Amino acid sequence: MAGRKHEFRPDTVRQDILGKLLLTKKQRQSVLRWMLFSIVCLTGLILQDVVMSRFSILGATTDLVPGCILAICILQGAESGCIFALTASVIYFFSGSAPGAYAIPLLTGIAVLGAIFRQGYLRKGFSTLVICTGAGLLLYELGVFFIGLFLGSTVMSRFWIFPTTALITLALVPLLYPILLSIGKIGGETWKE
Repeated sequence: MAGRKHEFRPDTVRQDILGKLLLTKKQRQSVLRWMLFSIVCLTGLILQDVVMSRFSILGATTDLVPGCILAICILQGAESGCIFALTASVIYFFSGSAPGAYAIPLLTGIAVLGAIFRQGYLRKGFSTLVICTGAGLLLYELGVFFIGLFLGSTVMSRFWIFPTTALITLALVPLLYPILLSIGKIGGETWKE
């Protein structure tokens, strides 16, 4: 008995980091998708603060980060998009580019309502993303204006700058759509029709 070989071979141990994380392939793809969405928002933040803030049309500049957050949340749906919208809006506030702490609930709430409306009443497509993102941007900019008016950080004569900012930002959403759509397909579609 002492010289007899074992009937079973021991399992091979994976030495790479992905094997130690115990994530399935779908979970790794999901992490990759959300990391790429975060990189898109971070790139939008850098472009907004470094490049686009230097140019103004009728006194208005772009607001790329809220546009990215709204588009991603509306594209991914209310369930997973709301967590991303909340997290991204908190990071947006702590970056120093947000108008105030009120941007966190305002942006998250508008993004979730836009995603719920799109899932409930509209079909998935480019035009519905642009319509819902445009409505969300307009609501967000008007919310920022009225809260700023209440806090005394703006005046009524600057009202038209805020809808103009929403329109300028909405003009950039079609450039984001192919990028966001291709990232959203990583790990499978979340939208079930």
